[in-house]
Amino acid sequence: MLKIDSNVAQTGLRVLFVLQLLIKGPVSKAQIIEEISKTTFLKNVAPDTITLDINTLKSAGFDIVIGNKSNNYCYELKLSPIKISFSKKEIKAFSLAKKAMFHFMDFRYIISIYETFAKISKLIESDEQSESLLNFGNILKTNFKILKELDVHAKHKNKIAVLYNSPSGKKREMEIICAKIEYSKKNDKLYLWGECDEYGSVYLRCDHIKKISRIIKVNAQSECKIKKCIYDIAGDENPKLNMGENAKIIKITPDFIQIREEYTNDFQIKQKLLSYGSSLLGIKDDKIKEELIKIIQDVEELYN
Repeated sequence: MLKIDSNVAQTGLRVLFVLQLLIKGPVSKAQIIEEISKTTFLKNVAPDTITLDINTLKSAGFDIVIGNKSNNYCYELKLSPIKISFSKKEIKAFSLAKKAMFHFMDFRYIISIYETFAKISKLIESDEQSESLLNFGNILKTNFKILKELDVHAKHKNKIAVLYNSPSGKKREMEIICAKIEYSKKNDKLYLWGECDEYGSVYLRCDHIKKISRIIKVNAQSECKIKKCIYDIAGDENPKLNMGENAKIIKITPDFIQIREEYTNDFQIKQKLLSYGSSLLGIKDDKIKEELIKIIQDVEELYN
């Protein structure tokens, strides 16, 4: 009968356990010992034993470096000699898992699976398979560190100032009460929803947020006022095709249909009114009317 040396078996299991921890990310000697103490199949070890295990992995070809005091002298796996390859069926399974995460449209799941795939890709022999695994489209343009910070601010409804790249290409600081972050399946991008004093309800592309400048107020209350706009459209226009839950028909005549709409975002209401084109017959709000006329005049000058 084959005899198994329990000490050798323990050493082998422990070295593999330490390798597993290193693959997940940087880990200190104290954290390794703590994780080992939680297992039922490994005995408690001394710090010197972990040093021996790390040296064992290094002698096997694993490139492991140790940090400094600033990161608690964590060990970090820089390079692994282990290389793997997947069959077409296995790559398809990874692809389906990725699509499932996008289907849920929760950016936390998407980032989580990307970070997992990024670790797996380091072990893949084929560059083509690695690139396929890490193809996450436009979401990779977003700074994950900033994104995770924005998520915390959204959970607490904090009012913050961000440095934002506007659609015109100019950087500007915006103050916003964070509400939520959502993934848009239409254009494969992430948006921070919230409210600001200047524009009301807004949604900012997360990849255009370059910096969180400062926290203005924790647990801020919404300060946006609901505004109302009354406008007339031609009687032959079907308003239900372009009406949201905040719009209501208040008058119908043979010549026009009058609608009252509540809004918080000036830009969105102007975009909606412009979408009616020549069917828009009148606006009761003088300020919005003047701004729309200015937009139309600017467009005419641009094309003349």
